[in-house]
Parts: sequence; C-alpha cells; structure tokens
Amino acid sequence: MPVSPTSNEATFYRTALLLGLVRGDVVHAWAERAIERESNPHAAFIEIVGAPVDDLSEMRHALWPLVIDPPPLDVLRAVLGLALSQLADGRRNLDDTITVLRQLRSMVKLPKELYDALNAALVAHAADPGTHNIAKWLNQFEGRSI
Repeated sequence: MPVSPTSNEATFYRTALLLGLVRGDVVHAWAERAIERESNPHAAFIEIVGAPVDDLSEMRHALWPLVIDPPPLDVLRAVLGLALSQLADGRRNLDDTITVLRQLRSMVKLPKELYDALNAALVAHAADPGTHNIAKWLNQFEGRSI
C-alpha cells in the first residue's frame, strides 16, 4: 500500500469523484501536473489522463493503483472540508450536502469515531432540520485540505 502525498491526493480525488464533489477535468489537471513534475510518473497517471473527463467510473478505476484504502482520516477531513466549502459558497445546497454525507457514510469505509459523529449529525438534522445541525457539524472541517 503506497503512502505518500501523491497517494493522499489520489485518495482525496477518488473519494471526491465518488461523491460528486469534483469534476473529471479537475482530476485530469492534477494528473497532468503530476506527469510534468515527476521524472518517472506512475503509469496510473497516464491512465487517468487517458480517461474521458465525463467517465467518472473509469477515472476512479484509473486512480485505484495510487489510493490508500481505507481512506486516511486526513483525507476524509479534506473531503468534508470541501463539502463544507461548497455548502458555504452556494455551489451545493443543504439537501445536496446531506445526500453527499449519506453517500459518504454508506459508500466509504469511515473510522468508527467519524462514522458515529456523522451519523449523529444526520440523525440530529432529521430530528430538527431547522437548527442547521449539518452545517454546524461540518464547521469543524473548515479549511481542511490534503
């Protein structure tokens, strides 16, 4: 299992693609930069760049050799920071953000502590949607990045 900044970035992008938080062209640009800066880039970068930007499944598959599974907590915090940023700046509304968080909870292996905290925030929101429990919970991830 590779452990490097590149692996963290690949894991971030794969998770963010899965949740619909980033577009394929963003991942293409990241892979192109990696190819330019690396003297001997991993073959996965060539596969990523060769994947159509709108074929997110193929792109996630191409990222697989670079990722860490399950995603490290720092990567998950960065994904949650991105979700918060998109909610805060209006790129995503609260209902869409809740959908993303539910998908994260069901499709990504989360550490127990994070899973329990996310689940509690979703339950609190369902019990009283007017209190902005989700936004309050997400605030702890403000500014998190990989």
